[in-house]
Amino acid sequence: MATSRGELARREEIFGLLVCLAYASTSIAITYANKIVLSSYGFHFEVTLILAQLALSTASILLLFLLGVCSAPPLNFDTLVKTLPLSFWFFAYVITGLSSLRSLSVPTWSAMRRLTALCILFLDWFSDSKLAPMSIWLSIVLMLLGAILAGLGDFEGSLRGYVHVACNCLSSALYLRAVTQVKKKTGMSEMGVLMYTNMWCLLPVALFVLLSSEFHRVSSFPLLTDSGFLASLFGSSILSGLLNYLVFLSASVNSPLTTCVTGQAKNVVSSLGGFIFMPPAEYSIVHISGCLLGLMASVWYATLKFLDSQSRRKQD
Repeated sequence: MATSRGELARREEIFGLLVCLAYASTSIAITYANKIVLSSYGFHFEVTLILAQLALSTASILLLFLLGVCSAPPLNFDTLVKTLPLSFWFFAYVITGLSSLRSLSVPTWSAMRRLTALCILFLDWFSDSKLAPMSIWLSIVLMLLGAILAGLGDFEGSLRGYVHVACNCLSSALYLRAVTQVKKKTGMSEMGVLMYTNMWCLLPVALFVLLSSEFHRVSSFPLLTDSGFLASLFGSSILSGLLNYLVFLSASVNSPLTTCVTGQAKNVVSSLGGFIFMPPAEYSIVHISGCLLGLMASVWYATLKFLDSQSRRKQD
């Protein structure tokens, strides 16, 4: 019996690792896809981009339901109410992420996104009275210092971008906690929760685009029929739906903090890739130093969390 339990735990651990790797890879890919759409093609319509991502994601989920790949959740008012907070934080997380990514370079954005871990630690402290070890707090403080230095040395940065990425860190932390809470309250699968989230967001977002001036501005976008732009937009939308599913799945099989640690690791790759494939227009010692400090702090933080998980497993 002990062996079977150990084997089951081992399989669950491997599955959780694979989910984390898939989440990290997809998150890195969508960072560059969104940056290409928003900055390289100059498509400054974040809400329309969200609408495209929601529409394609919802259509894909409905197709899976129709094909019988997964079962559709029952539609009822009680579940709608329970999923409303999750949908709110999801929209806040996506809109602030896109708007901040457009206003900041990829290395700076990745450096400041690491502060999601700080928000999770504070939420765990205030909500669950869980206080992390001092070494974890020190690694987070170094991430914060690195983010400040990266922001100060980024010639492409703007106050709007810094404010939005700070809001993105907070909404991301609240979103990860809400995913776990909603699944416990409703008992739905990841696809079911994602479907309800899209239902809450799709109609308001569509109405905003149609009733505001954004619809007319998008209609006159000069690259609207450009094949490269459309391919990038389609790729961004596909990756968005996949990433949302993997976030739900990761939050189900891993803790929010584990998902966040994975985010730290992928931010390291995003930062390095940003310097190589999408370098800032100008470099500064302060900017590079801040990004490197953030990278080292992320590695330290991820190492501490890994050692802590190994220690707990031995105790169990």
